[in-house]
Amino acid sequence: MLGRLNEILKNCQFLLLLTGGILYPCVVCSTGQMKRVPCASDNYPSKYEHCNASTLQGGVDCFGTYHLKGLLTCQWGRGEAKQANVTLVVRQKKVWLKNDKFCQVYKPVSNPLTDIPVFEDNLTVEVLEQVGSNCSKYNFTEHFNNLLRCGPPHRVTFRRYPANRVDVSARWSEEDTKIVASVCVRYKEVTDHHGYAHRHDDGLWQQVCCQGATCHLPGVKGSPVLQVQVACNVSDKCSQCPWGHVYTLPPELRQPPLNLHVVENKMADKGGQRIISLTWTFSEVRASFKVSVAKASGEPPEQVFTVARPPVTLLLSTSVFRVHVSAVNNVSVSPAASITLMPPHGQSSGCRPFWPHVSHLVNVTEDDDSRLSVRVHNQTSFSVLWKDDLVRKYNCFCLEWSATFGPRPTHRSYESFYEDVNNNWTLVDIPERLRAFTSYDVWLHVRDEQDTCNLKRVNNSEATYARARFYFLEGTPARAPPNFSVASATSSSLELRWSAISQEDQCGFLLGYVIYYTEDRQPERNIRVEAWRRNYTLEGLRSGTVYQVQVSGFTRVGPGNRSATLVVETQSGASLNRTVLLTISILVVLTAMLATPFLRSRAKVAFWPNIPNPEKSKSMQRLNAPTRLLLQSAADSLKLEECDAVSLLVVELRAPPAPPRRQQSARGRSAAVVEEQSAANSHDPLLAAPFSGYTSMDVIQQLMMMSGEGGRSTRATT
Repeated sequence: MLGRLNEILKNCQFLLLLTGGILYPCVVCSTGQMKRVPCASDNYPSKYEHCNASTLQGGVDCFGTYHLKGLLTCQWGRGEAKQANVTLVVRQKKVWLKNDKFCQVYKPVSNPLTDIPVFEDNLTVEVLEQVGSNCSKYNFTEHFNNLLRCGPPHRVTFRRYPANRVDVSARWSEEDTKIVASVCVRYKEVTDHHGYAHRHDDGLWQQVCCQGATCHLPGVKGSPVLQVQVACNVSDKCSQCPWGHVYTLPPELRQPPLNLHVVENKMADKGGQRIISLTWTFSEVRASFKVSVAKASGEPPEQVFTVARPPVTLLLSTSVFRVHVSAVNNVSVSPAASITLMPPHGQSSGCRPFWPHVSHLVNVTEDDDSRLSVRVHNQTSFSVLWKDDLVRKYNCFCLEWSATFGPRPTHRSYESFYEDVNNNWTLVDIPERLRAFTSYDVWLHVRDEQDTCNLKRVNNSEATYARARFYFLEGTPARAPPNFSVASATSSSLELRWSAISQEDQCGFLLGYVIYYTEDRQPERNIRVEAWRRNYTLEGLRSGTVYQVQVSGFTRVGPGNRSATLVVETQSGASLNRTVLLTISILVVLTAMLATPFLRSRAKVAFWPNIPNPEKSKSMQRLNAPTRLLLQSAADSLKLEECDAVSLLVVELRAPPAPPRRQQSARGRSAAVVEEQSAANSHDPLLAAPFSGYTSMDVIQQLMMMSGEGGRSTRATT
C-alpha cells in the first residue's frame, strides 16, 4: 500500500515538473527577466570548468518561505570585478530518474533573483562572474528546509515602565504571523551623550526569547540607553530568522512636566469664550508632549493634542476643564502634570460682576443681566428660561449645574439637548436631588452644531450664554456676621464694624444686615442696612449710657443668628462741656482784645511799656547843639536782637555848648515853636519830635530808621 502511494506521488511530481517546465519559460520570457536554459544546452560543464573558485563579498544568500515552498530567492555580493557578467546555475537531483540531475542556467541575471522553482530538498547554487575570458565561481549546497525564512518584523513597539521594566512587542506580516510562535530580542546598554550623537557599547549583546509577540527584558537596572534588535524564534517553519533594524531606546521619562501654568486672556473674553494659554518646562529635549483636555462634568470626548513644545492655546467656554500634560518619547510616557481650569472668579458669561437679582417668585432667581432665570418645581426638576431668542441662531445647547460650594471643583451634572422652538428647557429626574438651603449654579452653553448636539471636540466647541444662581428652598443665615466690634464711641454715637457672612452660611440671598441696640430697661430698637455695608454709626444716643449692641444678616425668609452682645458705654458729657467752655472763653477774650480800642491800648501798654518822654526831660531841653552824631552812635549801639524792653536804660544826652545867639522875643510863642525855629536854623531834626507819644518798641524802631538814614547820608557825603 505504501509503495503504491509513493509511486503515485512520484508521478505527481513528474507532472508538476513537466507543467512547470512548459509554463515557467513562457512566464520568464514574457517578462523579459532573463534567459533560462538547461545546463546541457548551454554546454555548461565544459564552458565553465576552468573558472577559479572565489569568495564573493557577502556570499550567496538563498531563501524561501513556508507559504511559497516551491520558489526560491537568491541574492549575492559582488566580487573583485564590479562590472562582471553574472550567471546563476541551480542544480537539483531528479528523484524519479536514477542518476540524473536537473540543472538550469540563468543569464544574465539581476540581483536578487526571485521565483526560482525548487523540486528537491537538496540543491546546489553556483554564481559565475565572467570578465572577458576570465571567470570565477562561488557555490553552496543546502537543504531547502534550512532555507525557510520568516521576518524581520514589520513593526516593533517599546514601552518602559517603573521598576526597571522594558517590554518589546513585534508584529510580522500577515503570512508570517500565522507561523511565528515566539519572538527573540537581543539588547545591550550604550553610553549616550548629547542627544545620542556618540554611542559606546557598555557590554555584549544579551538575548531573551519569549512565547507570543511580546517579550519582557530582564536585568535592565536603572534607566540606561539601550540598543535593541528583534527576530522570530527558529522553528521548523522558520529555519532562518534574521535580526531586524537596530532600535535605540532613550531613558525612561520619570519626571512630569514642571511649572504647568495657565495664562488667561480676560480681555479676549468675547461671546462667552476665553483664551487659555498653557505653558510648562521640561528637561528632556528629545521628548514631545501629549496634552489632554476634557470637561470636568464628564461629558465626552477627551481631546488629545501632541505638540513639540509649549505653549498650547485653547479657546474654551466658562465651564470647568481638566488638563493633563505628559512628556512622551518612543518608549515611555512621563507622569502627568494636571491642572483644573475654573470659571472666571465672580463672573457669569462675560466680564460683568455677578450680583443675583431676587425675584418676587419663590424658588426663582436670575443672573446679573436677567438673561437667564430658574424656576424650581421640586427636588428633582427645574426649568431654565433664557431671555434672548437663541433658537434663531442655535439649536444645540448644554446645561450644566452644580452646588455653588463644596469640594473644589464641585461635581457637575450636564444635559445636552436640541431645541429649535422654545427659549426654555425643563430638566426632569436629575441624578442628584436638590438640597434645601443650598446654593446652586446653572450654566447655559450654546453650540454651533446643527445635526447632533453631542460634543465633537473640546477646543473651540461651545460658548457660555449666561449663568444663574438659585435655591430650592431659602433659609435664614446660619451664622452671624464675624468680627463684630465697636470702632469708636462718643457721647452721642457708636461706630460699629463687622465682616461679611460667608456665602456658604447665608442659606439664601442675603438682603442686608440688622443692627439691634438697647439701653438699660428700655425697649430694643433695630436698624436695617444694605448687604454691601460693613460698618454703621448709631447716632442720637445718650451720653454716659450703657448700650447692648448685636448684628445679624437677613434674607427673604427673615433674620438669622445674632452675634455676641457687645456692652459699651457712651462718653460722659461733663468733661467735654468744660473743655468746650474753656475754649470758647479764650476765643471771646482774644476777640475782645483785638476789637476794642481801649482794651487794645491797655494790652499794648501792658506788653510793651512806655519809656520816659524825652520832650519833658530837662537835660534834653538844654540841648541846642546838633545831636545827629550822638543819636547815630546811640542808634548803632542799640541792636534789636540785643534789646530788652524791660531793662531799657535811657541815657541823658549832652551836646557841646552852642555859640551865643541873639535872644528873640518869645512872648506870644510857645517853647515848642522856639525849638522848632532853632532846629530849622541849624538844619537838625528836633530831638523831642521822634520820641513824642511812642512806646519803647516804637523808639527802638525809630532809632534803627535814623541809624539807617544817617549811614546812607554819610556814605553819600563821602
